[in-house]
Amino acid sequence: MVNPRKTALIILIASIITMSVLVPVLSDALPHVGLDDEYEKGNYVDYEVEFVWTLSRDPSIDYAVRVDVLPEREWDYQVSPSHFVLDEGNPHEIVRVSFSIPRAPEADSIDAEVQFYFRELGTDDVHQMNKTVTVNVKGVTPAPESNTIIFGIPNPLPAPLNTPYGAFVINLATWFFIGWVFYFLVSPIIHGFTKKTKTNVDEVIIRMIRKPLLVIIFLYGLLESLMKLNLRLGIRTTIYQIYLLTVVIIGILVTYRILLAVLKEIMNERGGPESTFGRVLKPVLEKVVGVILLVASLIMIFHVFGVEVTALLAGAGIIGLVIAFAAQDTLANFFSGMHLLLDKPIRIGDIIQLETGEYCRIEDIGMRTTKLYNIRDHEGIILPNNNLANQAIVNIVEPDATIRARIEVGVAYGSDVAKVKSILYEVASNHPDVMEDDMHSTGVRFRKFGDSSLEFSLRVWVNQVIKQWGVMSDIHEDIDRRFREEGIEIPFPQRTVWMHHMNEDKD
Repeated sequence: MVNPRKTALIILIASIITMSVLVPVLSDALPHVGLDDEYEKGNYVDYEVEFVWTLSRDPSIDYAVRVDVLPEREWDYQVSPSHFVLDEGNPHEIVRVSFSIPRAPEADSIDAEVQFYFRELGTDDVHQMNKTVTVNVKGVTPAPESNTIIFGIPNPLPAPLNTPYGAFVINLATWFFIGWVFYFLVSPIIHGFTKKTKTNVDEVIIRMIRKPLLVIIFLYGLLESLMKLNLRLGIRTTIYQIYLLTVVIIGILVTYRILLAVLKEIMNERGGPESTFGRVLKPVLEKVVGVILLVASLIMIFHVFGVEVTALLAGAGIIGLVIAFAAQDTLANFFSGMHLLLDKPIRIGDIIQLETGEYCRIEDIGMRTTKLYNIRDHEGIILPNNNLANQAIVNIVEPDATIRARIEVGVAYGSDVAKVKSILYEVASNHPDVMEDDMHSTGVRFRKFGDSSLEFSLRVWVNQVIKQWGVMSDIHEDIDRRFREEGIEIPFPQRTVWMHHMNEDKD
């Protein structure tokens, strides 16, 4: 006789074993929604937020798929694709769900449920999977605690003023008081400290930011006060954007004025409006600073209104590369001019010697070219800054305007060496423009035995580099005269030519 208890126990054990084997198989047979994307994202108003998933099927089952969205609030959304089939020819499908944030949303975030329905082809079996996503609104101030004043303090006014409107009035009055305290007390104290510094730049900055900072404090106080009125999110967003836009414009204008004032102070320290900095570099820097601030302000304004500037910056970068390649010579000269003006290896009035040998005086240094005056040939030379900056030049007036010149003299063999040296030293010392002191002394050297003469070197210091050629001419004349008076011969190369006459061939 069969024991019913044993039979029931055997059936139970067999069922457990069967379920432990079949459940994993069935679970693997279900369609799959991949973990491709995040489930919480944010963006600015009037922009979209997109979620992406990859759907895949079991190799042995085909599905007809439908995707629905159930948002808590009526935001526009789009599903692509919303209906499709997963089969052997299309085992995977990428689904994109995008939400459009309205201009005036009711709340600063929403939760939406994305529902995936998988119906096995040829049957009525439907599998459902849900994904909950969150969309946050960027660029808005959080809703403040209702009916509170500054720092979250509860509204202390009695009824009927114990309302958000009463909190608005108290907040506005408090922030206006803070602004006036800063303007009449804190700012003068800071200004008193800046007067003790050596430079006037800090005083200029304090003076220029005093009123704009007062305006910004008032605007911030107005913003904070309006936030106490429990306004809708869309209105709060608009007010916040107007506030940011105003602050950006004020900040850019104040920054530009401060930079202009700093450039003016630097110009005054470097010689005033007629200096190289005042005539050339300051106007260029003003234009460069203006362009940079204009671009920066546009980027910040775009960001305030939620405009994506990455593509604009990429396009501007490409355009900049094209312009840089097209105008590379002009840009090279421009930056070389900046180097010459800022680093100051040469200055207007300096006399330089170029690699080609010309002695030139610097007449003007511009942003693209440098104007030179050729001293010897009485010519004006306009040289591109890049050419000047990339060659080795000798600044003759550095470290001072004196120059050491050298004269080579040869006398005939048999001449009295001591007498020759004495004459050379005497001629050089008697010239009024030749310097003779502890730091600048005349030197005479017996250099070598030449092919046809004894060679001497006379080195003298001339007090002005511009006079060196005249001084050398005078000394040469005096040496020639003294050598003639003393009977010292200055030889010249001689050659003996032997003419050998050859008889004509005899018959």
